[in-house]
Amino acid sequence: METTPDPDGIRDIVDADVLKAFTHPLRNRLYDLLAVDGPATVSMLAERAGVAIGSVSHHLGILARAGLVVEAPELARDAREHWWQRAQRGIRWSSSRLADPAARTIADSLEAQMLQEQHDRARQWLDERDARPEWSEVAFAHQSRLWLSPAELAELDEAIVALVRSYSGRDHDGREAVLMWARAFPNRP
Repeated sequence: METTPDPDGIRDIVDADVLKAFTHPLRNRLYDLLAVDGPATVSMLAERAGVAIGSVSHHLGILARAGLVVEAPELARDAREHWWQRAQRGIRWSSSRLADPAARTIADSLEAQMLQEQHDRARQWLDERDARPEWSEVAFAHQSRLWLSPAELAELDEAIVALVRSYSGRDHDGREAVLMWARAFPNRP
């Protein structure tokens, strides 16, 4: 089942085949590079990702068949040049809303993979932060223990999404890409 992006350009993923497109770390990286740097050619992406052009072409093809990236022919200088961009501003999914058990398994595996990538990126930041004092003074990690009902947790999620959206769409002048994530779930120490 194909879904169209919401007014903010976020697409709900409900299809196992689309989720499978993200199960390879390089495809996640290419999607992220297109999000951060904007449209790019295969050779530009290969250079940024540090991989072979053929590998990038292969993985872009998989992302394109899943409807996650599209060609941007208006950016090409000639017929030989092929530019790619994300098909939507972002994506989201929820395992609990996937009817197909196979899709749920893929979504759960993908979420575990993404959590590991988030951990790796946070660890990389900790290793590099002393070289970036202007950022180390403002970067943050936050953890709170709250007492909430499921409805209140949903309300908190909506408030966080609204706050984050208020910072999105800004031009890149003088700004750097910042990774921000939040997780909230029932937990007892």
